[in-house]
Amino acid sequence: MKEIVRLLKSAAVVILCLISAFLVLIFSWLPKGGVYPWVSQKLWGPGLLKLAGARMQVSGLENIKRGEHCIFYANHQSYYDIPALCAAVPEPLYFIAKHEILRVPIFGWGMYAIGMVFVDRSNPEKARASMARAAKGIKKGKSILAFPEGTRTKSGMLQPFKKGIFHVAKKGNIPMVPVAIHGSSKVLPLSGRLASGHIRVAIGAPISSATVEASSILELSKQAHEALVELLSESAEGLLRENSTGRAFRESEQTM
Repeated sequence: MKEIVRLLKSAAVVILCLISAFLVLIFSWLPKGGVYPWVSQKLWGPGLLKLAGARMQVSGLENIKRGEHCIFYANHQSYYDIPALCAAVPEPLYFIAKHEILRVPIFGWGMYAIGMVFVDRSNPEKARASMARAAKGIKKGKSILAFPEGTRTKSGMLQPFKKGIFHVAKKGNIPMVPVAIHGSSKVLPLSGRLASGHIRVAIGAPISSATVEASSILELSKQAHEALVELLSESAEGLLRENSTGRAFRESEQTM
């Protein structure tokens, strides 16, 4: 029975992704991204969390300056990081994606139609042009979500950062906001088996545009990595305190 429920949930996830991509594609002619902001923040992100039975807690929203577009960068545990962040951040997020995604019917087309940036890693010249387009898009009012590790972590530890997104930040002196994610790997682990769980998203203090401008690519990458390591540690400690407090409360109730 559990296996049937899991298969039904997986099928519902695929259907929701297709519906969301189709809506984005057919209404992409509308200004300001068409229906993408509503789809990503109200339908796709929250819908995928609900289908998985995942609960989400968000902290640090005060670190997002309304009207100031930036690069949100996060650790990467799971494919569920993206819908979780779309639901958590109160503005539409755009992505720098691998060029291969363009070949995916409906989904890739929808992403292209609303102005997502695709990078061809096999061609350095085209990759640099894509980064320039990303910086220009942010200046025109888009916020970008990036995973500087480049791939999902297998160990759970934060991996070294690739430099691409820092070139984007430097091109436009764009502020960078660290985001720590906990628990998404339990909702959708590398095995691909969807499960319920608790996702915690912590948004940290931004690296200012002045700091971005004054730093080299190497310095900026190092500072961003250190900021995210610290944020992951702080949010993990907060999660442990909450869990221990919850356990203590439940144990006290049982002894009463």
